[in-house]
Amino acid sequence: MAYLVFLFIALALLAGFFMLTSYEARRGARVYAPQRAALDEHIDRIEFVLEHVDLVAFAKDEARRFIGWVSHSVAHLSLQAVRSVERFLTRAVRYLRNRHASDTAPGENVREFVKTLSDFKEQLKETTPEVPEI
Repeated sequence: MAYLVFLFIALALLAGFFMLTSYEARRGARVYAPQRAALDEHIDRIEFVLEHVDLVAFAKDEARRFIGWVSHSVAHLSLQAVRSVERFLTRAVRYLRNRHASDTAPGENVREFVKTLSDFKEQLKETTPEVPEI
């Protein structure tokens, strides 16, 4: 059924074309001459391009250019994402350092191991006899 519809459309267009050409032949002028002249120029230009341009090479070049543009955009977006994460982490570290520095008193920042080692050195100095200088 669909084939018949397309067949009748094609036959109607063909009949319309024959009627238009016979009307123009009797009248001696083209119908819609300026618009049809512009359309003829466009068709001639398209025909010239189709004859003289290597469309396969053009399509490959355009595909290569498009892939380059997409990869550049992806790299740019990923760089922006990394920079935003970096800014977030930098602010978090700065906040945590400032908070930790304000919470500890000046004498409290000594670790237990260093404190024990200092006490041990003091005890060693007290128990070691003095060596006279020669």
